[in-house]
Amino acid sequence: MLSLFNLDDCLAFITNKSSKRLVEALDNEFRPYHITRSQWITMYYIFNNDSITQKELADKMAIKEPSVVRLLQKLELGGLIHRSETSEDKRIKQLQLSSKGIKVYHELLPIAENFKRNTLQGIPEKDLETFKQVLEIMTKNTIKE
Repeated sequence: MLSLFNLDDCLAFITNKSSKRLVEALDNEFRPYHITRSQWITMYYIFNNDSITQKELADKMAIKEPSVVRLLQKLELGGLIHRSETSEDKRIKQLQLSSKGIKVYHELLPIAENFKRNTLQGIPEKDLETFKQVLEIMTKNTIKE
């Protein structure tokens, strides 16, 4: 029986493959600074949210809490973040960048901005907005109610 499904034409497969290549390329940009893309994204969310917990960070990064904990442990060991208990619940940890973390974040921000600029080069803004809208609809279509 002949199958009509073509994996090379499947948008989920295409976006996944593209995402992996982009992730690898950004990791390569950060490698000389001994920071991974995931660590930088963690620092980004901590820096750009006045008060963020480990759970909120996991939600923003769309990863499970144990993965966030491992990321935070590495950043904490490197002196880049601080975790502190909240007054309401000692189990909930608030996250902050250390002064060293803020410095590293600002050093890496131009690299991330340049990476974004280079990857989006030649793509009209209208096409980017359409692409984002299509991905959002595809994602919503996967949610079973």
